[in-house]
Amino acid sequence: MEYNPKQLLILESAEKLFASHGFHATSVRDIAHEAGVNIAMISYYFGSKEKLIESIFLKRIINWKALLTETLADNSKTYIERLDSLIENFVLRIIGNPCFNLMMMRAQIQADMLVNDLIHESKKEVYEVIGTFINAGQEQGVFNKDVDVLMMVATLTGTTNHIMSTRHHFQRMSNLEHLTDSELQEYLIIHTSNHLKNLFKAILIHEA
Repeated sequence: MEYNPKQLLILESAEKLFASHGFHATSVRDIAHEAGVNIAMISYYFGSKEKLIESIFLKRIINWKALLTETLADNSKTYIERLDSLIENFVLRIIGNPCFNLMMMRAQIQADMLVNDLIHESKKEVYEVIGTFINAGQEQGVFNKDVDVLMMVATLTGTTNHIMSTRHHFQRMSNLEHLTDSELQEYLIIHTSNHLKNLFKAILIHEA
């Protein structure tokens, strides 16, 4: 779905507040104030707070699935090159969008969140797309046979989410206090991507 500039502003404002305060602690009035719009406009465009958070997830999920599918289906690149692109895009998606991913982490630990089914279906689809890619690489003799794809996806997600959510602790432990927030973000994207590339290649190509 295409959104106009005002809708995008509302979605971005809601995402920021849901990430920092949680869904239940954020009111429609808070979102309207953050976006600089009246409450009636949010109701007009999205209907309710529940529909608003659903729109945020759908927008992010649809874009991510399209990029993931395109990346792994690019036969002009080798399996290793596509694996590298997968990891780079995944890390950039999480570390480059901390508000959305903090919001997703919050949603997953709250059983009553209406978007939990949407998150589950998204995770299932991502697993299937990556699994199909790895299976094809195994059939071509590029990747090792006995690979736990679900654990690989969990490692990819868990490592990147941990770095994203504890980035300032990582900054202190790595003696990187001199970096600005944007410099730290760039460093973490590159450093995390390289670490995961080496780890996945050790699992997929070499004997673990």
